[in-house]
Amino acid sequence: IVKVKEPIESEYDLIKEDQLLFTYFHFASHRPLTDAMIRRKAVCLAYETVESHDRSLPLLIPMSEVAGRMATQQGAKYLEKPQKGRGILLGGVPGVKPAKVLVLGGGIVGTQATKMAAGLGADVTILDINLNRLRELEDIMPANVTTLFSSELTIRKCIEDHDLIIGAVLIPGAKAPNLITRDMLKDMKPGTVIVDVAVDQGGCVETCKPTTHADPTFIVDDVVHYCVANMPGAV
Repeated sequence: IVKVKEPIESEYDLIKEDQLLFTYFHFASHRPLTDAMIRRKAVCLAYETVESHDRSLPLLIPMSEVAGRMATQQGAKYLEKPQKGRGILLGGVPGVKPAKVLVLGGGIVGTQATKMAAGLGADVTILDINLNRLRELEDIMPANVTTLFSSELTIRKCIEDHDLIIGAVLIPGAKAPNLITRDMLKDMKPGTVIVDVAVDQGGCVETCKPTTHADPTFIVDDVVHYCVANMPGAV
């Protein structure tokens, strides 16, 4: 059975033992789905964990490219006042500073999000734990992009003055780590926007919960959360 997205609850009992399902599963963030597939004794092949010989993820990369670009696009939208954001234009205008964007993760999603934000004129900071990747990003990104080694201290300092935070963390096949905890929200400016692209893998923000394109945001401690699962589904 070849699908685009994981089986929905009403389909669980239709799955037979030893049937092969090939789709995006994202088991790490969906315990009921995991239990159901084990119970039905299905053979599950997840698009997002298929690796090529160089350990890249060829079936996940195209979706990650779209999601990264959409993260900046949606973040810019929800920074607007009518959306409960800070009322900041991402690229600023003459005489007004641009927005400050923090990107957590320098993979495909983070790279695309950074390119979009930098191209619009924002001041962008991108964090990663891989120094070699940071060196690569330093070489290819424009002057309005700063690279920093990711640590709890660095994140805590950055969130205090950034307007848009994009979670772009990926551990293939595993749940994303919580890089932003609930207590950190109080250090953010009211109207800060968080776009957690890692929501499909459980989210890298403790207060993250999956939302939909129909109802994409919620607010916790005056911080706007955009946590839409399957962001590329909108385009």
